[in-house]
Amino acid sequence: MSEGDPGIGRRYLQETRYTRAGLGERGRVYPRGEPYKHYPAASMRVKLNPEAGRRPQDLWECLKRRRSLRQYRERPLTQEELAALLWATQGISLAVRNFLFRTAPSAGALYPVETYLAVLRVEGLEPGIWHFHVPEFSLELLSAGHYGPALAAACLSQNFMATAAVDFIWTGVLNRCQWKYRERAIRYLFLDAGHICQNLMLAATALGLGCCPVGAFFDEEVERLVGVDGEEEVSLYLAAVGPL
Repeated sequence: MSEGDPGIGRRYLQETRYTRAGLGERGRVYPRGEPYKHYPAASMRVKLNPEAGRRPQDLWECLKRRRSLRQYRERPLTQEELAALLWATQGISLAVRNFLFRTAPSAGALYPVETYLAVLRVEGLEPGIWHFHVPEFSLELLSAGHYGPALAAACLSQNFMATAAVDFIWTGVLNRCQWKYRERAIRYLFLDAGHICQNLMLAATALGLGCCPVGAFFDEEVERLVGVDGEEEVSLYLAAVGPL
């Protein structure tokens, strides 16, 4: 970086500011992305119950007890616990015409964040990389195998990713929101992922589970694990979950 150059991050913030004079550049047009991803060729599909696994808990107590926890017991998660976590993060809370509103907010209700799971120990689920199909509330097996060590290595050797029961991997589909918000949409991708992760942490706390978010990772290695291109769909955020 040359002297006087503020750096790409600061330039991005400056060039995507909204002002009274204008809402950013208007010249570039992006195609409208599909609202959901689906893998019809998945080797296995498991339907979950969105009503399962929820326990009555006091919100204020969960907020007080929420911590980033990295040490987990070896017992597997139940499918009911996993269903509760998935519903808390991206479950459909209201259907109005063609809009499927979710438990976490999203700019323009566009929901550009996709959820993948590295399943290590969940009852009735084969270890591997799974994709969460939101409309059906189902999981699609993309690749069977024990991916904990590879994911830990991709997360700068944060070894708790390999000892968790399940690792959440969130990606962003750029054109799902750039068609509307253009370059500023990149800001919203990360805001959306943050809302989702906070819901996961609160739900894990309510269920007596440990959870730790991860923002330090080698982007390409994570993208390769879940099979996305790193250009139209990019890695955003991860979180490990396991029993305490």
